[in-house]
Amino acid sequence: MVAALCVLAACTYAIHDPDLWQHLVVGKTLWRTHAIPTTQVWTWPTHGAPDVVPSWLFRVALWPFWELGGIHGLYAWRWLTTLAAFGMAYLAARRMGATGVAPIAMLVWTALLWRQRAQMRPETLAGVLLAAQVLLLESRRARAGALDARARPQFDLAWGIVPIALLWANAHISYYLGFVVSGGYLLDDLLYRKRGRRPGVLAIAIAAAAVASLANPFGWRALAQPLEYFTVWRHEPIFKTIGELDPIYWDVHIRDALPLWLAVALLGALARWRTRGFDAAQALLLLVCLPQAWMTQRFLGYAALALAPFVSRDVGDWLSRRRWPERLRAPARRAVLASGVSVALTLPTLLQPLTGFGYGWVHTLYPERASDWIAQHGVRGRSFNVFSFGGYLLYRFFPDPGRLPFMDIHQAGTREIRYLYAYALQDALAWRELDRRFRFDWILLPRVLAGSPDLADFLDADSTWALVFADDAAALWLRRNGSCAGLAREHAFRYMPAGTEALGPLGLRAYRDSTVRAPVSAEFARAIASSPWNARARTFSGNLAMLEGHFNEARSQYEEAVRQQPLEGELRERLGLARLYAGDAQGALEAFHEARRMMPAWREADMREGQALAAMGRVREARAAWKRSLERHPELAEARDSLARHGPSRR
Repeated sequence: MVAALCVLAACTYAIHDPDLWQHLVVGKTLWRTHAIPTTQVWTWPTHGAPDVVPSWLFRVALWPFWELGGIHGLYAWRWLTTLAAFGMAYLAARRMGATGVAPIAMLVWTALLWRQRAQMRPETLAGVLLAAQVLLLESRRARAGALDARARPQFDLAWGIVPIALLWANAHISYYLGFVVSGGYLLDDLLYRKRGRRPGVLAIAIAAAAVASLANPFGWRALAQPLEYFTVWRHEPIFKTIGELDPIYWDVHIRDALPLWLAVALLGALARWRTRGFDAAQALLLLVCLPQAWMTQRFLGYAALALAPFVSRDVGDWLSRRRWPERLRAPARRAVLASGVSVALTLPTLLQPLTGFGYGWVHTLYPERASDWIAQHGVRGRSFNVFSFGGYLLYRFFPDPGRLPFMDIHQAGTREIRYLYAYALQDALAWRELDRRFRFDWILLPRVLAGSPDLADFLDADSTWALVFADDAAALWLRRNGSCAGLAREHAFRYMPAGTEALGPLGLRAYRDSTVRAPVSAEFARAIASSPWNARARTFSGNLAMLEGHFNEARSQYEEAVRQQPLEGELRERLGLARLYAGDAQGALEAFHEARRMMPAWREADMREGQALAAMGRVREARAAWKRSLERHPELAEARDSLARHGPSRR
């Protein structure tokens, strides 16, 4: 029970997957039309072209959870599929001979590696099918080992892989993993044929499963997608921008101890093979899954889940052959120990910032308020959007033809479109070529794009476009001479940019010219009023208030910005200055301490803390802080001036 709660806690975090929205709208459409489209209906550039709707079965299964339970239904899907997958992994480990409580703790550890795949994505259903196939074939292997070589069961469990293959081919592109699992057990049957195995039956069942996989609405075209990905798609620039397709980011796996888990998986397998005999099924999964995970971290969850029963068995087997102290041999004490280990493994992951334990939405990842603006003001025409916004636009506006996205979550479009799209986000020439071909009427981008400068900076500098809405999630531009020309004239921001390059010059202009501060402040106030997610606008408004000497107003703006962006150390520094100038020295000192903790390399840390201490009357401590500042950073003239201003003190 403790292990199950740890697994559930591990997969309980705020929903940050933008793909979810397209899964929902496709599921709703399939339920309401009772048909699966075979042409492109989700994006406008290739509308009507032949298309494969991937993972349609998953989407049909997910929609009722959302329709009946809303966000609670989505979490219920996440919990149920995770429990089902790891419950079957535990049963498979038991079929393999795993005993004791150690395998349970190993499954908890493995669930930490699966958690990033425990989003409301097709992988959740595919994970259940993967665990079911391992359990089925392991049960078959255990049955063969228990029977006399001459005995023959009436029904061979190998035939169970056929319905699994049928479901998997319609549920997710990862269907090929089922054949990898079956191939591993077939090799094991061939290796141990004299022990009552029946490799012939399994080989025929694998062939039948391949035929069953063709029973999908798109036939061989759907089955060819994994091959297309490995040979073509993953080499395109657009796919290289997707972080989860990169090799493993080892620094983000410190809390779940991934390197140690991999070592345990490999060493445990070698120890098991040495004492109990070679396991061909395990060996093939290690050879296929681990290299895939190493090269593309999206596959890490699959590798962990597929290997979970084997790793749990091996660790349990190794520990069972150790001599343990007498006080740990009682079942209750071993249960407490395993429970403690499970909790200790899980806590670091649950306590990590942003992606730790949580419930709800990460609103700044979806263009919610921008879509509200589009709906309220009747924006229509040819759109351009980043593919991560495509799903949400579909959820809000499908099937309105004037509001279909340019690209959806599957990077739909011709190869040429995908190339131009990828380069247009960072190259002004590529953007102009793309715009020349399609002549967009409106553009929706996230406020944070990779690279600098980026498309938002190009649009800010281009008089063809008018920025009409911006919050921390998204920015919306309208073409000044397009279908939304009237809206562009009426609602265009004159000063406020959406990109980052123009912010510095705007701040310098406001510093030098006090006459522009009021209109600039009014525009940022308008942005703040348009959305509850506006830390960027509040930060700039706080800067303007500081210039005007309105320190309490600046403190209020910075405090709200810090609440929305708690991991931004520079905001803590600005908040500390606002509090200091507003007369709250203690609050300033606290903010400076937080900024130092978040920015260990912050040059001004000692100097700012010294200023706060001096304002509190703690001059001796302040002088010590300024001296440390000058020792570490002698170029800080402000620290030298502060030290000179506050002469030697006896306090």
